[in-house]
Amino acid sequence: MNKTLLICDLYPIPENIGSNMRTMNLVRFFQSYGSVDIAYTTVDVSYTAALADAEGKKQIFSREYILRKKDYPKSFISRFFMLVKGVPYPIREYDDASHEKIISLLESSEYDYVIVRYIQNTISLIKLPGHLKSKIIVDFDDIITHSLYEVFFYSTNSLFKKFTRNLNKILLSYYQKQCLRFGASLFCSEGDRSELSKRHIKKNTFVVPNTYDNNLFKDYDFGDGACNGHTLLFVGTLLYRPNIRGLMWFITSVYNDYKAQYPDAKLLVVGRSPTSEIANLCYGTDGVELYQDVPDVKVYYKQCKAVVIPLLEGGGTRIKILEAALANRPILSTPQGVEGLDLYDDEDILQFRDKSGFLTAYQKLLSREKYNSLVHNARECVLTKYSTESLNSAMESVLHTIDNNRQSKIKSDEYHQPSISKY
Repeated sequence: MNKTLLICDLYPIPENIGSNMRTMNLVRFFQSYGSVDIAYTTVDVSYTAALADAEGKKQIFSREYILRKKDYPKSFISRFFMLVKGVPYPIREYDDASHEKIISLLESSEYDYVIVRYIQNTISLIKLPGHLKSKIIVDFDDIITHSLYEVFFYSTNSLFKKFTRNLNKILLSYYQKQCLRFGASLFCSEGDRSELSKRHIKKNTFVVPNTYDNNLFKDYDFGDGACNGHTLLFVGTLLYRPNIRGLMWFITSVYNDYKAQYPDAKLLVVGRSPTSEIANLCYGTDGVELYQDVPDVKVYYKQCKAVVIPLLEGGGTRIKILEAALANRPILSTPQGVEGLDLYDDEDILQFRDKSGFLTAYQKLLSREKYNSLVHNARECVLTKYSTESLNSAMESVLHTIDNNRQSKIKSDEYHQPSISKY
């Protein structure tokens, strides 16, 4: 039986956001090989009640370790010294006790594999010796230095702040490439892997697709979405800036014209922790209905005709698209919203870039034949390319590489052992 250590920020329960879903899909894979321990820094507030449920909790992780990170310095001088130390934002150091705990766990040789969610959690591992780094698997998920980078900052007109952000981005890009030196690196899409590896794809880099557990929707009757008038659905965490920006752009630049063309139109906005600006915009826009922190999204899929993904930035694979496809609803998305997925415009989904593009794309859904075709194609694609089996197959290749490299290292060390003279 193998043992695995998961290092992450957010405790991955409940599985109500995309990052938690991906984390738990990886956890379930490693549990098929043995036990999994977790070292984490943050508990989702919505998990407070569930965390107290010892019966449900103890079946997930064998042991749990709570870590703490240092606050990121507020003064420019302190931040500058962080960059000098090789810690670009949003990388944050663990406090001394947590750093020592992580090192102690890895040096104990107790774990066969260590899976780290996001490069933000690698700072205590980056300088480890090679034999320890070789068993560490870093799940990049998102490449931060793409459009996602701007999510970490508010807009500014200060030339000085723009300069420091650009410098930070250069150093962060270098840090990301350093993370390719661990035992294995995981990416959501081939595009992300190619972008970071540039011309030479490293043998220890792997595309591990996101998945959505079809069993969650398996026995639910979603009805015929084509009969749901002109009701659209947006699902997403409403404190995540790409979701905020995309949704606000859609409501202010697209939805009003859509509503004028289809007077019975509605937009159901379903998500966690909406900001005040999102809440005010939704409550102040005719036909837009906000449903926050709902226990189950299935009923809202049942009410809609189609799902809209108006993202303008961000990274990774869009779990919400996988979810919509399995709910038998067609998807209208910006090109950024479908990044990381092998879905084709006008075959599996409908893409749009602006108001006119959205209205043209939506018009196609009024054809019953086209509607059914999009629903069928997207669902089949998700079931075949983004299934649990696909993730497991990809991860088996990862472990095969880790194990082979470990055996090669052992043999190399044995070969180079100095022989003991018998004289």
